[in-house]
Amino acid sequence: MIIKNITIENFRSYYGTVSFDTGDGLTLMIGANGEGKTTLFEALEWLFDTSGVQPKVDNKFISKKKISELLPQESAKVRASMTYIINGNERIIEKSFQFAKTFGGDISCSNYRHSLYIQNGAEKDVKEGIAAQAQFDRDFAPSIRKYSLFKGEQELNIFNKADALSYLVETFSQVRNFDPYLTFMGKAKTLSEQATDNAMKADKKNTREASRLRGLIQSEEETLGSLRAELKEKQTEAADYQAFLDNLEQNKEASSLLVNTNERLKALEQQKKDEEAQISEEYNYRLLDEMWILMGFVPIADEYRTLVATLDKERRTQQSQYDQELGAKKLAKTIQQELIDGHIPLAINVPDENTMREMLDDEVCKVCGRPAPKGSDAYKFMQARLDAFLASQKSVEEEEEEEPLFKYDYIRELNNRYSVLHNNMKFLTNLDGFITKTIVSNYDHHAKIDKITANILKEEENKKKILAETDGLSEEQLVSAFHNISEWWKGRAQAERRADYLKIQIGKHEAELADLREQYSKISEESSAAMYSRTSQAILHIKNAFENAKQANKREFLSQLEEAANEYLEKLNKGDFRGFVRVVEKPDEKAEVILADVDGSRVYNPNTALRTTMYMSLLFAVSKLTSIKHENDYPLIFDAPTSSFTGAKESDFFEVIGNINKQTIIVTKSFLTDSEDKTGEAKVDHEKLSKIKAKKYRLKLKRPFNEEDLSTIQSVVETL
Repeated sequence: MIIKNITIENFRSYYGTVSFDTGDGLTLMIGANGEGKTTLFEALEWLFDTSGVQPKVDNKFISKKKISELLPQESAKVRASMTYIINGNERIIEKSFQFAKTFGGDISCSNYRHSLYIQNGAEKDVKEGIAAQAQFDRDFAPSIRKYSLFKGEQELNIFNKADALSYLVETFSQVRNFDPYLTFMGKAKTLSEQATDNAMKADKKNTREASRLRGLIQSEEETLGSLRAELKEKQTEAADYQAFLDNLEQNKEASSLLVNTNERLKALEQQKKDEEAQISEEYNYRLLDEMWILMGFVPIADEYRTLVATLDKERRTQQSQYDQELGAKKLAKTIQQELIDGHIPLAINVPDENTMREMLDDEVCKVCGRPAPKGSDAYKFMQARLDAFLASQKSVEEEEEEEPLFKYDYIRELNNRYSVLHNNMKFLTNLDGFITKTIVSNYDHHAKIDKITANILKEEENKKKILAETDGLSEEQLVSAFHNISEWWKGRAQAERRADYLKIQIGKHEAELADLREQYSKISEESSAAMYSRTSQAILHIKNAFENAKQANKREFLSQLEEAANEYLEKLNKGDFRGFVRVVEKPDEKAEVILADVDGSRVYNPNTALRTTMYMSLLFAVSKLTSIKHENDYPLIFDAPTSSFTGAKESDFFEVIGNINKQTIIVTKSFLTDSEDKTGEAKVDHEKLSKIKAKKYRLKLKRPFNEEDLSTIQSVVETL
């Protein structure tokens, strides 16, 4: 659909008939405040309205200047009409009514008409009233008109209305197509389950078990329904609290205090994470894996050593006596000589052969630490010990094997184990101190975390105060807001914790429900209800598939919407920071359009110009997707959408809009300079305007006029 012409007659400040053509791309209607911009927009709103909610005629629509010229009983017409092209055919939609002045000076209205003219070759078909409205609704659907006219910057956010998301999705995506199938599958599921139950009742063998399982299934379904309802409630509650907090933070635009507080909070949170990372409290794990359980083992090891030494001494005593009884030759004599002092000698292999040779070479006894020079008694003793050991080895080979006193050398094995234990005694001795140090270190980190947490709480209190001190609020409101923030944060945290718990419970009950259905299915497979059961299961799977497909289609639509919006956002903010448009879906079927940074974090408090282009990008995206679905484009009409833009930003903005292949009509006061001509009118900046590709008009008041008399006011449209 392309608008070709707009005509207004005696509508408020537009005296007489005013008509102008619009371009296929950008059309600019430039005018200062009070010169007819908003009136032009409101005339189109009146023309486009087919709801019947607004009054069909209203004295406020009538030109005061025209009324002032009428004689008693003389009449005139108020009219708004639009010529448009759709599917190659030209049509005219028109609203009008007659007004007349009575002898008493009052105004009476009559003959309201809503007409639509369809050009068929050389002839024109005319539809009136409801038929005209119905045809116009088919040409320019109300669902689309809702995203066509926007007055001011505040109306650009289409998600301000509670039903915006569902309306948008149902209107412009394929989601609505799933609803009849879902309704049918829901009924089919109920009927198939009833049929299965009835068939199961006829099977006496499994009736009781089937009844029990069906009862459990119904119970689980009811429980899941309750849990899901509560989850949605808690998610909505958390989202609402977050929305309150977001709004408060947005109201503190460019607040250096808030920025500094957030930076300090970020640093403190990082410090807290660093301290937490240094805490090692896996005590149960370390008890065994790091051998902490041996912390009190040193006394046990000492006792073990004493017992082994005692056993070793006793063994050597018994071995010595045994050797004497066997009449050990040289070894016995050597041992007998060593028993002169009444001491029990060491075993013949202690020290071992290598150690004995080393002591002889070094001429020192490394058992007692005394020197043993060659030729001394000590040296001869060590030599005799070595010879005795070597002789004992030969005797083992030469003599008949005797039954040993100790068949298994367990004492030596115990000694060897103690040697291994002795090598670890340093670790065991230090273990107590190491464990104590670790625990003390953990307590120290906890103490630091407590201090950091206290500082975080202080900073959060400061942040609450900053957020509460919103400009324009009274002292009472500020105090109330401060307390509300605390409650909102608390409420959000509680709702989120409850939602997390509910998700876990839902998962458990879904698993339980699946298991019960599986059991029920197995029972039915063994009965005459098998066919009904398989049918019921198939219907359930189909129903779930439709539900998943509906959600997937919705997500896909929102993804396409974001992608298209970001394409326009890039064009509208070329060379400036723009971020990314994101449509955030909320649990209560609502949505919010936000600006996100490259890391995905939300950009709070974007400047007004960026926020405006974000909203407009979304509108262009909706229009683009609508054109794809309906195979028919529609115009976008804006009243003063750039009032917060700087001069340079405005010029860039309009230049981009002029190069977008989209019919856009913008009523604006841009391109007017601060200087005035000799009549008092603001001058147009033709140099800037020449860079814009558009059809351009100037709206202004016909001069001279009486500033105190509406009947002297007349808006005119001049081509630039």
